[in-house]
Amino acid sequence: MIIKTLKARILRALKSSLPAAGADSPPPSPTKPAAGPVHADAFSDDASFFDAREAETPTKGRHRPSSSPEPLDAWELVDEDGRAVPAPPADPDPLLGFPARCPPGGERGVVLYTTTLRGVRRTFEDCNGVRALLENLAVAFQERDVSMDRGLRDQLWAVTGEKAVPPRLFVRGRDVGGAAQVLALHEEGRLVPLLLPSVPAPDEKIPASGGGAKCEACGGLSFVVCGECDGSRKVFDGGRGGARCRGCNENGLVMCPLCL
Repeated sequence: MIIKTLKARILRALKSSLPAAGADSPPPSPTKPAAGPVHADAFSDDASFFDAREAETPTKGRHRPSSSPEPLDAWELVDEDGRAVPAPPADPDPLLGFPARCPPGGERGVVLYTTTLRGVRRTFEDCNGVRALLENLAVAFQERDVSMDRGLRDQLWAVTGEKAVPPRLFVRGRDVGGAAQVLALHEEGRLVPLLLPSVPAPDEKIPASGGGAKCEACGGLSFVVCGECDGSRKVFDGGRGGARCRGCNENGLVMCPLCL
């Protein structure tokens, strides 16, 4: 409606500038056939003149439908009566396109399941690659090493509903995917918008659990040696021998209290 109004105004200005019928005109060219007189009535206010002669300009990238053009200037946001036109709705959250699978405690943050076990070289290198990518983007994330605690492996399997292999990235309760999916999103420029609420401001302090300085207690591993059994997984009570320590995992480790 706005474009048609502008075209109508231009047409009225053209009508007023055209010479009257029967006015003196330059002699016809000997090499070109004489053209008939141009009447102002040949133009119509419905902008059909422009619609018939406007050439389509090729654009690069994704084609935008003509039914919802994007405003280019501020004056295009005003109708013919000068009233403000509401701006187009904002784009929805890009995370809505990913499956809703939220690990425990990952509703508002970024959780990365990894492994530091070198049993499978490709899996180990993929974990290092995704971890380095998040650190370079200065993203505050919590790393959960399944090789340090079997419970984290079971947790990952329960969240995904399958025997998923790390690395696996979760952002605010959404399953972004493994190494191939994360790297592909980064190459397409779609990963940073997913992580924007998790990227700290320049003056914001980054948690020690990921994306910044390593934790002083665990060195960034998120685990420390159990203080009850000193990592032996056994506790002794009197002279009756030892019993299995209930406070640590199968490796004699507990979650770092500073990273929780």
